[in-house]
Amino acid sequence: MLMKAYILPSGVTIHPFGDPVSRSMIGNRPLHQWQEQLFARQGIGVERIESAAQITEREFFLTWDDVFFTRRVLDDFARRAPAHPGSSRCGLPADSLLLKRTRSLQDLDEGQQDGERLALYRLYFVRSEQPPTGEAALQQCLQQARPLRARFREKVLRMPAPRHISGFSHYQHPVTSSIVMHLRHWVHLLWANQLSIQVAWVERVLDHKLWSAGKLLGAGLGCLLRGRLSRTGFLLGLLGRANHFGRGCVVHPTARVEGSLLGDNVHIGAYALVRGCLIGNNVTIEDRANVYFSVVGDAFKNSKNSTMVFCAGYPDSDLCVNGIQACLFGSRCALTSRVWVIDLRAAGKTRVYHQGRLQEIDNKLLGACFGHGCWAGLDVTIAQGREIPNGAMLIRPPADIIRRIPPDLPPGVPAWSVNGTATPAAGVPGQRDPDDQ
Repeated sequence: MLMKAYILPSGVTIHPFGDPVSRSMIGNRPLHQWQEQLFARQGIGVERIESAAQITEREFFLTWDDVFFTRRVLDDFARRAPAHPGSSRCGLPADSLLLKRTRSLQDLDEGQQDGERLALYRLYFVRSEQPPTGEAALQQCLQQARPLRARFREKVLRMPAPRHISGFSHYQHPVTSSIVMHLRHWVHLLWANQLSIQVAWVERVLDHKLWSAGKLLGAGLGCLLRGRLSRTGFLLGLLGRANHFGRGCVVHPTARVEGSLLGDNVHIGAYALVRGCLIGNNVTIEDRANVYFSVVGDAFKNSKNSTMVFCAGYPDSDLCVNGIQACLFGSRCALTSRVWVIDLRAAGKTRVYHQGRLQEIDNKLLGACFGHGCWAGLDVTIAQGREIPNGAMLIRPPADIIRRIPPDLPPGVPAWSVNGTATPAAGVPGQRDPDDQ
């Protein structure tokens, strides 16, 4: 008989987008699609229900619409949980770097298995004598669930950082495809997207073994032919070859694409660099743009000389920023040149708004979140961890912009804006010629 998975509503809405959490985009797929496809891959039927009273099975998988989990986690949990007596609850090692990076604001329970501390998630296998008759009966079943550690391996990627600015010499990133998260806040959505890049690569390697072997062989032969028989030479050669290009992609001969998965009809301009990214369909990355370790949604445009690092964007936005890190962009965003987002605090912990107040989180590298339809203009500076509401338009003070230029401005005399009027230095009270100071 076909095993069934029930998905209950969490009632979570991700701000500032205002979207139901199930429609949140992760790795260019909505969360509900992640859940349904992974259960279907295990031959498990999915039924979205409104209450526990709609459950008709005695043995079933159970989760909520705000739970993100990956293929490796579900493959292992779906295989092992039914073999254990009673009910089981999925957990990951509480002392892992993954948990250190993503635990904030998730409200996780803790348990133990064989003496190891586990962070527990709302992903269950339930076995009961009869289907639960309501919420109270379901909660009783869940309280009896035993922690079950999902298959978990983790590597730590250490990336050099400017230590006098950041306070640390290397930024540590968890490299694993065994991921579970409760999505309660936009920071969780950003982190899930950052992690989805490595998940996509693991899945591609598992599903296309011949393709992967060909890339490895090509990198090895390239090292041999160039006389670079070293680990570094091999990795550099592999990065240049380990790409997947969709249909109709156009990449300028001077552009460099490394370790990235590109959708259909992607255009990459001269001297652009795309490294370790998931790129959607119909994306334009113009000349000299740099995109690192980011998820770029469909119909996204990166203008000339723009740079984005560790970012994620919903479909259909324009990004023209000269440098932005660890930010999340909704649909139809427009960010012009010289929008500055502070992504690191000089002292103290990072803080974000959650449940109506500023709360600290354990992740120093974080920018801001731009809601759907945001517009940000020249010389706008945004504090770390802030969320910009849907449709907001941020501009610099009009008085700072020279809108009126008198025809009798004296030649050779410095002038600047005073209430929007170009005013020579001699005409500004209390100001002296800069050469006299």
